Amino acid sequence: MRPTTVHAGRPQRGFSLVEVMISTVVALFATLAIMQSLAVSEGYRRTTASANDATFSGASATYLLSRDLQMAGYGVNAGTYMGCTASGIDEWAAPPQPFTFTLAPAQILLGANASTPDEVWIVSSGTSQLPGAVGLTVTMSAATDNYTVNNPYGITAGDVLLLAETGKACTITQASNTPVSGATSTVLHATGAKWRYNPGGGIGPVYDAGAVIMDLGTAPTVNRYYIVNNTLMLDQLVTDQLAQPVAANIVNMKAEYGEDPGATGSVTVWTTAAPAQWPAVLAIRVAVVARSAQPEKPSVTNGPCTTTTVTPIVVTWDDGTTTNLNLSGNANNPNWQCYRYKVFHTTVSLRNSIWTPS
Repeated sequence: MRPTTVHAGRPQRGFSLVEVMISTVVALFATLAIMQSLAVSEGYRRTTASANDATFSGASATYLLSRDLQMAGYGVNAGTYMGCTASGIDEWAAPPQPFTFTLAPAQILLGANASTPDEVWIVSSGTSQLPGAVGLTVTMSAATDNYTVNNPYGITAGDVLLLAETGKACTITQASNTPVSGATSTVLHATGAKWRYNPGGGIGPVYDAGAVIMDLGTAPTVNRYYIVNNTLMLDQLVTDQLAQPVAANIVNMKAEYGEDPGATGSVTVWTTAAPAQWPAVLAIRVAVVARSAQPEKPSVTNGPCTTTTVTPIVVTWDDGTTTNLNLSGNANNPNWQCYRYKVFHTTVSLRNSIWTPS
């Protein structure tokens, strides 16, 4: 740096062009280093955040399934009638919405292959009194007839009822009175805007003496869990609340029945096959695969993703057996190698089926 003279001979100091250029180059190198550090830091942050997203989604999905499965079969566990097709009509829906489900504590509808998620259906009563099945004492002559029962304990006006008889379909209806106890008590199922599940003209078959009524309370659980567009969805069929998203970034779900065909008191077979005898199903186990919310970038520009390179994911259950959950064949997960995944699984005893008196 050299002194210069301006105006009245007063010396003034400044930077030469070479010095300015050198400092600019140094600043550019410093900026580049800082940007590279920020890029690496952002990559770590994204990876950590994505892993946390997958953990939260998978844990939420597993918790919701476990909670419902723990109540599966409550109040509707009369083994004689398990497997019947129950039907009803929600008159409050616009237009009135019919619904059907299988009377079973928990049912698995299998996906087509290891890449296609299963569905899990769960049924339980919402009553707090846990009444036993109530028997009809008089054969009905028409679907609109009221129900004469031997003991109406637990039935109150507004309760949702399920009628069942061996060899016949099951029916959902609603009590429109609180019957008086006695050997010839009458349960009404009047129609009208107040009664949500009682269509005009009645519904279902005509039931004989000896058929039973199960009280499902005012808010029974008939829940269907399934995956659409990498989101765990919930249908609450009886109340016509459909397609409710409950957990994002869930890409696969597989479930199995734990059966006791020999009546030994414990699970001896794990299977995906539909049960030959519903009372033999003592447990359900479910595995879900959650993925990160954001894809990772390829390590090479315009190259393939290598974040995840192995499929299927192998789930190892508590008894040492395994189940494969494929990632590559899922049409909603085409860039599966760009994501990180976490697997969650749970095994739930169907205690209400185990404790059933029948």
